[in-house]
Amino acid sequence: MIRKTLLVIGVAALVAAAFSFFTVRWLARHAATTPVVGVPSLHDLDWLQRELALTAEQRAALATASTRFSETFNGLCIKHCDARLELGNELAKPTPDAARCRSWVDKMNLAQAAAERATLEHILEVRAELTDQQARQYGRLVCDQVCSMNPSSVN
Repeated sequence: MIRKTLLVIGVAALVAAAFSFFTVRWLARHAATTPVVGVPSLHDLDWLQRELALTAEQRAALATASTRFSETFNGLCIKHCDARLELGNELAKPTPDAARCRSWVDKMNLAQAAAERATLEHILEVRAELTDQQARQYGRLVCDQVCSMNPSSVN
């Protein structure tokens, strides 16, 4: 009876891990391209065009920068998700190895930190292409977007 219960728990854990793996992988690949409804994306060139009155040259430069940033950011998201899935798989074991769990968390943290640095560098690269007035407006847009994602700022 105990053996059968353990087998059922083991199979359920494997099914949950597989489901989680494929769900997170799908989300990692689609979340960066799916904007949150009501929150404009700073990577939407049409929206930036309307907000900042970009010149054709600026738009071309920002398109190139945006493509480069997206590739970098998406790669880091995949690294983060892969580490998170490995952490989940380790935690699903009957006796997880604490050192391996910490190692996966460290890898997640490294990927997240690299994504934050890449985002900052992208923002600075975009600002460098703008006039002073556009850069001030862009700074306000960035601030609005960053602050709108702060859970404590939600009423």
